[in-house]
Amino acid sequence: MNKFIFTLLGFVCLFSACKNTEKPSKPIICVSIEPLRYFTEQIAGNRFKVVTLVPNNANAETYEPTAKQMVDLSHSVFFVKVGKIGFERTWMERLQESSPHLKVVDTSVGIKPIEYSKGIEDPHTWMSAVNATIISQNIYKAIVKEKPQDSVYFKKNLKVLLQGIANTHRTIQQVLAKNKTKTFLIFHPTLTYFAHDYGLHQLSVEEEEREPSAAQLKEVIVKATQQKAQIMFIQKEYISRNTEIVTKACKVKQVSINPQSYQWSKELLQIANSLK
Repeated sequence: MNKFIFTLLGFVCLFSACKNTEKPSKPIICVSIEPLRYFTEQIAGNRFKVVTLVPNNANAETYEPTAKQMVDLSHSVFFVKVGKIGFERTWMERLQESSPHLKVVDTSVGIKPIEYSKGIEDPHTWMSAVNATIISQNIYKAIVKEKPQDSVYFKKNLKVLLQGIANTHRTIQQVLAKNKTKTFLIFHPTLTYFAHDYGLHQLSVEEEEREPSAAQLKEVIVKATQQKAQIMFIQKEYISRNTEIVTKACKVKQVSINPQSYQWSKELLQIANSLK
């Protein structure tokens, strides 16, 4: 608690020091993660500067923003969030306390939540071309509301973005059309929506955001073997001893993925191509 109080005081001092500085040449939009920066930049074009709080390859569940990022946030016209990723659940109240004027755009509005385990929703909504359309439309509405005089420009950009998302979706469908293995392994369950979109089955090693017990680990190995899983998707921020245990026991190939990559389309296509 003391650490937080001192940190908050530091933020307040930084905000005070920045009051007399010049305003940025472009309005700032702050986003949670890099994929949201991708969607936002495609729509905003050259009318806004878009900055990300959680860096690429950082753990979006536990990340803590820096003082400089909090200053950027205080200058932002609005904050674009995923919805319920760990970082947002932990920091949202604090972010709004430090920047009470800040408007928040929840990109998960309109997306039907899917559970990856009983009673636990997957917050990784952007890992789906179907959801990406809804996310983009939510961002578009917020941008147009902020700068209605440029609505025609933003609408044109949105149209191009949605066409790109639709193309990605169709390509993935084509890639997976002849896929015989429907089950894949993953340590941290980030592909629940992706699996749902394309009729796949995600087997997660992690249980309820915790390392699995020996019994749970055995159950995953048995299921993966029975269902003939051939791939274990890994993220470097979640690699653990259990990842290696399951990989060796199931004799599957490890494939590195980065759900927080700015290259959203490329990432989804890589995942699909790994499964074909």
